[in-house]
Amino acid sequence: MIFNYYRHFTCFILSLFLILIINAQQLTSVRGQVVNSETAETMPYVNVQFDGTSIGVTSDIEGNFQFETNLAVSHIKISYVGYKTQILPVNQGKINELGVIKMLDASNDLQEVLVKSGRYRNRGNPAVELIEKVIAHKGNNRKEHLNYYNYKKYEKVEFALNNITEKFRKGIIGRQMPFMFNNLDTNKASGKVNMPFFLRENLVDVYYRKDPKDFKEYIRAERNTTLPGYIDDKGISNSIDNMYRDIDFYQNAINLLSLDFVSPIAAISPTIYRFYILDTVVLKGTPCAHMYFAPRQKADLAFMGHMWIALDSTYALRKIEIGIPKDINLNWVKEMQVAQEFDWITPPQYKNDFSLKTEDSTSKTGLMLTKDVIFMDYGLGNNDKLRSMLGRKTTIYTDFKLNEPLPDSLFTPFGKMIRPDGQGLQTEQFWANNRPDTLSKRESGIATTIDSLNHYKPFARVMNGLKVLFDSYYTLHGALRGFDLGPVNSFFSFNPVEGFRIRTGGRTNLKFNEHIMLEGYMAYGFKDLRWKGSMGVTYSFGKKFVMQYPLHQVKIWYQDDVKIPGQNQLDNLALSVQRGSNNRMIYTQTYGVDYLKESKSGFAYGFSVKNQRQEGAGLLRFDYKDGSETLVKKLITTEFGINFRYAPNEQFYQAPSFRTQILNKYPILNAWFSAGVKGIASSDYTYQTVKLKAEKVFYLSPIGWADVIVEGGQTFGQVPYPLLAIHRANQTFFYQQESYNLMNFLEFASDKYVSANVYYNFGGLFFNRIPLLKKLQWRE
Repeated sequence: MIFNYYRHFTCFILSLFLILIINAQQLTSVRGQVVNSETAETMPYVNVQFDGTSIGVTSDIEGNFQFETNLAVSHIKISYVGYKTQILPVNQGKINELGVIKMLDASNDLQEVLVKSGRYRNRGNPAVELIEKVIAHKGNNRKEHLNYYNYKKYEKVEFALNNITEKFRKGIIGRQMPFMFNNLDTNKASGKVNMPFFLRENLVDVYYRKDPKDFKEYIRAERNTTLPGYIDDKGISNSIDNMYRDIDFYQNAINLLSLDFVSPIAAISPTIYRFYILDTVVLKGTPCAHMYFAPRQKADLAFMGHMWIALDSTYALRKIEIGIPKDINLNWVKEMQVAQEFDWITPPQYKNDFSLKTEDSTSKTGLMLTKDVIFMDYGLGNNDKLRSMLGRKTTIYTDFKLNEPLPDSLFTPFGKMIRPDGQGLQTEQFWANNRPDTLSKRESGIATTIDSLNHYKPFARVMNGLKVLFDSYYTLHGALRGFDLGPVNSFFSFNPVEGFRIRTGGRTNLKFNEHIMLEGYMAYGFKDLRWKGSMGVTYSFGKKFVMQYPLHQVKIWYQDDVKIPGQNQLDNLALSVQRGSNNRMIYTQTYGVDYLKESKSGFAYGFSVKNQRQEGAGLLRFDYKDGSETLVKKLITTEFGINFRYAPNEQFYQAPSFRTQILNKYPILNAWFSAGVKGIASSDYTYQTVKLKAEKVFYLSPIGWADVIVEGGQTFGQVPYPLLAIHRANQTFFYQQESYNLMNFLEFASDKYVSANVYYNFGGLFFNRIPLLKKLQWRE
């Protein structure tokens, strides 16, 4: 009996083994890459399937595909809307390497089909009816319907310089820095070589609660392969976060590159897009409709691509792959691709609840984004011979927890993104243990390349030159490496009062002292024959360096110079050429003390004290008699001030001497109060000034966006006009925001005022519909 058992068992194993061998021999595998026949550009989202079957895939972001079957097959079919369908033979039971497959444009064929089938209509269109059901069920499918959720997010952003030619490698730069080419990568379709030069990694803990609604991201660790001393790491991170914002297709508008795109499942999407049902497929056990969509007007801020909609009671978005039409005019962006995958997440405590359906949108499950890939190609034009910059962001989401109550302490800090002190820098072992995806050999080599650059002296000279171009300061070398000379654009200038003006000056940097910055300059006018100058010292409290956000510092300063009433800057060579005459200026002597305290919440406050003496310059005179008939030629004031600023979730690039704001949807509020007191340090006047300012960007997709600035102020007390609000004019040939660009200097002064500045960008709403302007890629 036992013998019979083993005999039957042995026969079963041998039979199973023979079946596996037979099936392995009959397995037909196909792989290849799809490209555009005219441009050689890779084509993502192309449908590839075994002809006569439902077995197939879509090409990935780089146009690659690979799949297999045990069925008897002889051909594959490759199809994409707008291109001619191809039927290619394959060898059954073998691995078929098809290489590069070139797709031919079928615009003429499509035009003939459109003429026969009539115009695209929404009424009676099953694709539009399906999209309307998706829109109706958005509230139940988006993760924000949950009371709580939290997960871990890993982000990897890589930049590479594209089209590295042999001529470039043998050029001056290539010969001097051959180590830059140690990690080159080649696109198999186009043959173009790209050179990775930047890698950023983030590990983030994400927390959400529904009531009261709040969302927080805690940065567990982050690192950049950057150039210390030349580039602001936090500014680069802010810029990347702005370019590659989290994309939620369940929102009506999707902000990318500071622009608002209309989501293909927005409430108004049936009026913006054309939808087509291509096929039905099964994704992770769920029947889905495979749909193609494209904007009705190709130049609108809208996407084109494919999405897969669940054909069950949820009508949930399960997968989406999008790009941008070639006719769209995005500044600096030649190509953009986004791919996302969603899945129903069931918490561990419900894993064995077999009565729970995967599409059940109760509190026990949630539809969550599991992987997100964004690819962009940045360049000055569409010429393939020009070099461009490739950027790719990969995000992986893990460790989901749904509807588990979260402590209020997690939501106490202000702001959306929290960087706890002591977090950020981590060891290689930490990254190896916590990174859900391993780095490729090429990605790992980026850090080595950048380290070699940082120790390469000729490169340091090049970076110092670029630093002068953007920051206007030049870092000295040797024993004087702790000093920066500048700003270089103010060394030479001219104006009607001073004539030709020369200036020299500078400041210390972190190599001199991490908490103290000295700065100053001297200037001389060859017409008024008068020396001017300034000096100041800034001290930074705590562990923060000078000019490192958030600032906490005090500054003591003195300045003796000439200025245009109501203007902030004079000695700039670019501002020297002006329309009309401007010979009414003011000599000022000012002693001041400023204190500033910023916080990560976006709230900041400051105090100031200054004593100022003003005297007319050029044709401007202050000559008047006081009550004792004494001739007075100077205005002397002592002023105390306090200011408040609130900018939640503010993003900016921090240069050593300035900040460049990165626009987002959050408001910026400012308030100032100052009081002049008579009798202190020979002050002549008592007065009070109040000033309020609010700024916000409004995204109004699909009709553009507006930057709105509202300001108002009032001066209380009887004072001469130089102490009033002198509104900013502009007599240069350069447009200046928040200025009256057709008004002359010193034309208006106010004791009380309200102003509104609205800068509106239509995003091509009108010009994209005018053929000539559309071809020229002009903007409103």
